[in-house]
Amino acid sequence: MSPTANSRTEVANASYSAANFASVFAVLSTFNSVIYTSITEPEELDDVVQCTEGPEKLRELALAVLAAATGRKSKAPLSAAHWPKLCSEVAGSTVFILKSLQVPESVADSLDAFVEQSPAVRVDVLYWLCEAALMDNTAIKEMVDRESNKMRKPTLANTANDSLVRLQPFAEISKQRYWLFGNKTRQLYVEGLSQQARGKLELLAQTPEEFQGAAEELNAQRNHAPKELAERLTEEIVPYLETQIKKRERVDRALQRQALAMANVHIYETRTRKRQRVNYTDDGPDALDYYN
Repeated sequence: MSPTANSRTEVANASYSAANFASVFAVLSTFNSVIYTSITEPEELDDVVQCTEGPEKLRELALAVLAAATGRKSKAPLSAAHWPKLCSEVAGSTVFILKSLQVPESVADSLDAFVEQSPAVRVDVLYWLCEAALMDNTAIKEMVDRESNKMRKPTLANTANDSLVRLQPFAEISKQRYWLFGNKTRQLYVEGLSQQARGKLELLAQTPEEFQGAAEELNAQRNHAPKELAERLTEEIVPYLETQIKKRERVDRALQRQALAMANVHIYETRTRKRQRVNYTDDGPDALDYYN
């Protein structure tokens, strides 16, 4: 039930991994009380990764995620001087994650070396640090366990609105716990409940097709609980995502129409603008002197 290679979030750029981008956004938006960042929309994260307004926000984000990955409890931000040492510490315990990512060793040399990388590498580095935070940050683990204990069998948050789905176990089946994240999107993660797997989240689905595929696999199981979860995916999540896609398409079409209308107005004004006639004859006194 892993996402397809062609998966994309609303703003996912072809220059980086959409799945990793979605994972980073889900972690940032859900655990923002631990990872101190003001990012609330995928578009904002995309702007930071692309350094649309310069590299400063990317620096701040990278240091904030690094602080969470190392279990730092102080709200005081890290400085660029902390980057090499702390990155090396995190790398030592997460080699198995780094092997599957585009993260060159030079990234750990300095914060500037990270910023100079391509968007694809930046996303992979942020993904790596987010995964480390999920595995090792005690505050995040406590939040997950606390919310899980509140609702052994929770109900689904209202999918008719666009509010962020935060820290709400979507379902718990056998030795797996399912989590639903998203803001105008939905991402389904699974967490193993064994001592070794606890706190490790794996992205299962984020598009209607992937949710439908996950539901089909759940339906193939014999027990009632997986079938019940499959029904919720197909009847609640898939329609919500399809509605969001249609909204996005309507907005895109409206923007295209607006751009076309503005272009037509510009062409019309250019073609109909009055042209001032140039008078090459100067009847002033200087002209008379010239002809004389």
